[in-house]
Amino acid sequence: MSDLKGDLAVFQPISVMQMLNLAGATGELRLDRRGNAASVYFEKGNVTFAGIKDRPVKLGEYLVREGLIDRRALNDALGRLPSTKKRIGALLIEGGHIDETKLRCAVIEQVKEVIFEIVRWEEGSFSFYKDKKPAPQEVRIDIPLDHLMLEGLKRLDEERDNTP
Repeated sequence: MSDLKGDLAVFQPISVMQMLNLAGATGELRLDRRGNAASVYFEKGNVTFAGIKDRPVKLGEYLVREGLIDRRALNDALGRLPSTKKRIGALLIEGGHIDETKLRCAVIEQVKEVIFEIVRWEEGSFSFYKDKKPAPQEVRIDIPLDHLMLEGLKRLDEERDNTP
């Protein structure tokens, strides 16, 4: 059972996230919109991880696209994935294909993209689950919410300015 829930048409994602930030909340914010779902994890009001069901680019593909790993490294890690409970990033580090710092930077960029996507959501629902944390194998980050919100709002303004 959630500790807080509501309608995104009434309380937009930015408002909900700002409230959780100001409250210094720790837990999972789940957002649902037309079959797509996202989770944003907070610790003491800061974002520590985020994921989205309909992710445009998965982490491995992002790493290849950005030139941080090659296709062979990704295929090697993907081949090992079914026989382990580890995440793709952990397998890439173990294989010596990427270091933890570069992986963390890539995860931060992906978390930002999730936040920027859900900032656009004007309908759907949200639920907050106090003290719920991401799976232990997730790369955890600590991003001040105000930086994410400012960048998200800037992107929204740019999109609106470029819409005919």
